[in-house]
Amino acid sequence: MSALFVSELNIILHLFFNTVSPKNVVLAFLFSPSLLRGQETPQNANRFSTWFYFQFIPGVSWTSFRSQTNFAFEWEATPLLYSFGMTKLISPWYSFIVEPPARFTGSVEFNVTGLVYTSKAGSSHFGYSGQLLAHIALIELGEHLALNLGAARYYVADSSPIFYVAGVSSIFGLLHLNLKYSPDPKIWMTSLDVRIF
Repeated sequence: MSALFVSELNIILHLFFNTVSPKNVVLAFLFSPSLLRGQETPQNANRFSTWFYFQFIPGVSWTSFRSQTNFAFEWEATPLLYSFGMTKLISPWYSFIVEPPARFTGSVEFNVTGLVYTSKAGSSHFGYSGQLLAHIALIELGEHLALNLGAARYYVADSSPIFYVAGVSSIFGLLHLNLKYSPDPKIWMTSLDVRIF
């Protein structure tokens, strides 16, 4: 065990046995990422800490309902991605931490999103979805332009419609602009995302 790991474990145990507040234990785990990672190489440890903090950067979304248009912040995570555009020398499967080339050179991904609306959409300010998206490289193996196609099921505004998704990504897969349409009930969504991982 590394000395850093042992010292963080001692801090957690001290907090657990010597404080009454579970909040302190949760805070210690949040600020002790090597415990969450277990034993990893320094390269993977650095990769996790970079990925973790970039997850706090939201995308923006506009949802046009029949009676109103709502602005939202949207966070995405990719539990599973299969890349068919990368070299065969590395695994095509990714989970959560996805390097941009694995996505933009050609891939199929399942991702989940959470939305926070600035004004109520239905009876709540919140929504979430599951999406199945394909990324198809168009120009320079997707570095300059890639096509995004797929389907999504959103739980928003007291309903759970299925959306058809079409969009593009550019700038080495960092910038994604997607248009989503649900015919019943008729809802349009536009989202602009910066995808670091």
